[in-house]
Amino acid sequence: MESEESLQRPHSSSLASLASSSEGDHLFEEHDEENEDLGVSGILSDSESNDAEDFAYYQDVYRFVGVMKEGFQNRRIAVDWETIQRKKTEVKEEFKRKKEEVKEAVLNSKERIKEKSREKLDAGKRKILKLRKKTYKRLKNMEPEENYRQKVVFTKSVLTLVLKTFAVCSGQWLLPWYYAITCPTLIIWRIITYWQAQFQYFCLDFCYFGNLMISLIIWFAPSNPELCSLLFSVSNGILYLGAFSFRNSLVFHSVDKMTSTYIHTVPLLLSFGIRWYPEETSRYWHGNFPSNPIEPSWWWNVLMPFFILATHTALYTLLVNVILQPEEHIVTSYRYITAKKSIKKVFGQNPPYIVYVAVNWILCLNVYVQEK
Repeated sequence: MESEESLQRPHSSSLASLASSSEGDHLFEEHDEENEDLGVSGILSDSESNDAEDFAYYQDVYRFVGVMKEGFQNRRIAVDWETIQRKKTEVKEEFKRKKEEVKEAVLNSKERIKEKSREKLDAGKRKILKLRKKTYKRLKNMEPEENYRQKVVFTKSVLTLVLKTFAVCSGQWLLPWYYAITCPTLIIWRIITYWQAQFQYFCLDFCYFGNLMISLIIWFAPSNPELCSLLFSVSNGILYLGAFSFRNSLVFHSVDKMTSTYIHTVPLLLSFGIRWYPEETSRYWHGNFPSNPIEPSWWWNVLMPFFILATHTALYTLLVNVILQPEEHIVTSYRYITAKKSIKKVFGQNPPYIVYVAVNWILCLNVYVQEK
C-alpha cells in the first residue's frame, strides 16, 4: 500500500503543478463528464478510484497548490505594484527637479544675455561719448587759441570779406588773382589739418575736385568759352549747394569755418566776374576770358556738369566704399549728412548710400536745368 501511494503521489504532484485548487476541481468535473460520455469509470486505476482517502488527498494537494500559487501571484503583484509606484514617484520627482533646473538655467541665461546686452550698450555709449570728446578735442585743437592768434584770424577774415566785396562790385580784376593764390593755400592747409584730425575723407568730395577743375580752367584755358560755361555751371551748381548741405557760416575767428565757406562760395563769385565782366576780370590776368560767352546749352550747362559729377561719384564710391573702407569712427560726407536729425526724419534712421547719391544727382540736375 505504501509503495502504491509513493508511486501515486509523485504522479499527483506533477499534476498539481499545472493548476490551482479551483482548476483542480474543474479538472475533476471535466474528467467526470468525459467518463460519463465514454461510459468509463475514470482515468484512474480501479485501486485508485476505489480509495476515497487517496482521492481526498489529491483534492487537498490541488487546493494547497492552488492556494500557494494564488498567494504567490498576489504577493508578486503587490511587490510589482509597490515597485512601480515607487519608481513612478521617483521619476516624477526627478522630472520636477530637472524641470526646475532647466527653468533656472533658462532664467540665468536670460539674465546673462540681458547683462551682456546692457554691458554692450553701455560700452557703445561710452565709445560714442569718447568719440564725441575726441572729435571735439580734435576740432578744438584745429581752432586758434583764444588769444592773439584768434584775434589775428578774426582781423584777416574781416579784411578778406571787405576785399571780396570790393572785387565783386568794382575791382573784378582781383577775382582770378585772389582765387589763384588763396585756393591752393587754403586747400593744402585743409588737407594737412583734416588728415591730422582724421577727417581726410572730406577732401575727396566733389567740392575740392570742382575747385581743382576751376583752377585748371583759369590757368590753362581761360579763353575757351565752352570751358568757361562749364565753370559757371559747376560753380553755381553742386559747389554752391554744398554751403547749405554743410551749414557753412561766417565765423571770423575760425579758420576751419571760413575755409569751408570759401570753398563753396568764392568759385561762385569768380564765375560771376567771368560771366558778366569778362574784360574787367581779364585786365591783369595772363589770358583773356571770352567777351562773348556762348549761349546756354544742354550739353555744357546740364549734361557735361552732370557727367563730371557722375564720374566723380563712381570714383569716390570705388575708392572710399570698396578699396579704403574707413572705420566707423572716421567721418565721411555720407555719414555726416545722414547723421542729421532733419535727414533722418525724411529718409529714416540709416538711409542707403544709393539714396544719398540719387538725391545729390537730382538736386544738381535741377540747379543745372534752372541755370540753362
